[in-house]
Amino acid sequence: MQAARARATDPAKPSLTKTPPILPEAPAAKAPEAPNRTPRNTPRMPGEDRRRQLLRVAIDSFARNGFSGTKTKDIAAAAGVSEAILFRHFVSKEDLYHAILDEKEATMGGERWFVEMNELAERRDDRGLFRHVACQIIRSFREDAAFHRLLLYASLEGHLLADLFHERFGLPMGDFLARYIALRQKEGAFRESNPGAAVMFVIGSTVHHAMSLHVMGAKNVELSEDALVDQFVDLMMGGLEQQGAAGRMAKGKRK
Repeated sequence: MQAARARATDPAKPSLTKTPPILPEAPAAKAPEAPNRTPRNTPRMPGEDRRRQLLRVAIDSFARNGFSGTKTKDIAAAAGVSEAILFRHFVSKEDLYHAILDEKEATMGGERWFVEMNELAERRDDRGLFRHVACQIIRSFREDAAFHRLLLYASLEGHLLADLFHERFGLPMGDFLARYIALRQKEGAFRESNPGAAVMFVIGSTVHHAMSLHVMGAKNVELSEDALVDQFVDLMMGGLEQQGAAGRMAKGKRK
């Protein structure tokens, strides 16, 4: 009995009573790996798939919380990866912003869009051209409201992404339409007006409707999308065409 007690109390001899205090210290051996550890439940993806996933998560995060409220660590956490993985795909925030616009251009078919606009312009299909522009704008808002909510945040916060979008998409389209309107004025098809103001009317009215419906959640539109676009184009052509202007002037004189 005394020998048993001696073994139980002698720290130099092994004893089962010493085992429990040792167990909590076991994770300490893995502590240095913790900062770079990727969550175990995140499946490995091919590089391009991971890149697209990170872009989608970034767009959704910026759209919900704005740019000032979203850190790179937040994007990485939402995607289930480390910041190191995020920066492996995007070396800087500006690189991430350019990649977001590249992805948007690819999904909306930016090059094909301008090819179709050129074809309609060469045929002098005025209604077809403005209908095409209106349809593409509304489709973009309908299919990717998060991206346009993101652009709204960017504009309100004076963020770089808003300037990049304007340079890559807004300016080329506005310049194209302004030159087309000026050409049709010169040919006598459109009445005299400032081409830039006309472009603001054509694009601005469509963007306002699409934003109200798909970003702000307006529910008071009873017309189908096609019927609404047709009415928009009627208003655009009524304001631009010489015949429409002459008809309004004649009606005003009769009064």
